[in-house]
Amino acid sequence: MTPKLAQRIVEEVKRNDALLSEVAKKFGVSTKTVYQLVRQSEQQGSRASTLRTEIDKLTMQLNYLMRELKLIQD
Repeated sequence: MTPKLAQRIVEEVKRNDALLSEVAKKFGVSTKTVYQLVRQSEQQGSRASTLRTEIDKLTMQLNYLMRELKLIQD
């Protein structure tokens, strides 16, 4: 299965709030495959959100430390 097809399947489920079995039939895959694709997509989204939060925290910490360093150097 191509990544593009997997993305289309997940979008079909999420946009139309369709039953997994209906989407599976439409795309000629098993219901289990659709479930796994949706689950994987949700996990990736959660991980991306966690990483964005961590990046924001680290950016704030870096800015603080750069200001502190500038004060020490002056």
